[in-house]
Parts: sequence; structure tokens; C-alpha cells
Amino acid sequence: MMKKYEMPVVEIVDEVSEGVYLASGDCYTVNAVITQTPQMGRGDYRIQVVGAHNASDGHHSGAQVLTLSFNQPVTYVSSGGSLAGGDGTSAISISYGYHNNAQDNVGLGDVVVQADSGLAITGAQLSCNYDCGQH
Repeated sequence: MMKKYEMPVVEIVDEVSEGVYLASGDCYTVNAVITQTPQMGRGDYRIQVVGAHNASDGHHSGAQVLTLSFNQPVTYVSSGGSLAGGDGTSAISISYGYHNNAQDNVGLGDVVVQADSGLAITGAQLSCNYDCGQH
């Protein structure tokens, strides 16, 4: 039975400096949350990213690309993956090599970027290569 797609709802609250972004697309649902903002002695933003592999056809994944979009340019600092592009722009791409079964969740860890104050996540997508290389 095919499930009806339900678009995630995002509420913007101007008084809150952290951002939460929930998106679904491809076969992953992505949750990206700004968990730390620049403070005295630390000038970066830390973003916790989690992906849920919702492969209704049962496929596996052996490689993923996370694309995070922001309301302003960012400088990539670090993550659990490898920068694939976009440093210094308002969208960065990061490559990962996790093996995911059809319904696995993957914690992508912290993505660390530097940006001016007021950074917000405007988009998050995790693509799948549809092949774990174990067939």
C-alpha cells in the first residue's frame, strides 16, 4: 500500500535563534537542527542532521549526498563526511558513505559552519545512490 505524501510543516519564530528544518524528498526524510550558535570563544554554528531512509521498495544505499541550504553564505568547517561543494555559498553539499538498509536511520553528526549572525536553514536534502554494492 502506498502512503500519501504529507508535506512537513515549518514554523518560523523570530525570537528563537536556532533553526529546525524537516524535509522529505528522494527516499530520505531529513531533520536538520541548529544546536549551537556562536558564543564567546566559539564562532561557529553546529547543525545536528539525521536522515531516515524510507525506501518503500526495499533498496539499500551505500553513498549519500547531503545538501543544506541557508539564508546566507556559509564557510564549511567540518562534518562526518567530505565537502563536495558550495563552500562560501548559501548551499553546501557533503558526501557520506553509510550503508543503509531500506528503513535505517542515519545520524550524520554535527555539521559545523561559520556565518554571520542570524543563520537559518532554508533547505535540507539527502540523496541516495540506490545501491549498497553488496548485491
